[in-house]
Amino acid sequence: MTIQAVQSSAQTVAGNSSRTALDTYQFLRLLIVELTSQNPMDPVKDRDFLAQMAQLNTAQQMERMGQLLTALQSASLIGREVEAVLPNGTTLNGKVQAVELSGGQIYLTVSDQRVPFSALKTIR
Repeated sequence: MTIQAVQSSAQTVAGNSSRTALDTYQFLRLLIVELTSQNPMDPVKDRDFLAQMAQLNTAQQMERMGQLLTALQSASLIGREVEAVLPNGTTLNGKVQAVELSGGQIYLTVSDQRVPFSALKTIR
């Protein structure tokens, strides 16, 4: 049945994404599948689409707010001693010299090395 394909498609999209929220492109793809699979005798109402769009907008705003709070938190670390575990497994101790936002990710400069914000283990 077509409905089964929609459900498995939505699970695949959500399963492959590292984020729990759907991005705009995924939402629009899901919306197109929903439109093409709807019952012509009982079509989806306009207000239902508006509610879905409002939910998407709210989710996007919450994600942006979370990113902003993380950026503000990382900026407050300048001059503080931190301990980080680098992707290669080594531990790095030192003062945060700078904060950089690159490709939607936050990086700290610690002892002249670029460290992802998520690698922080201890803040002193």
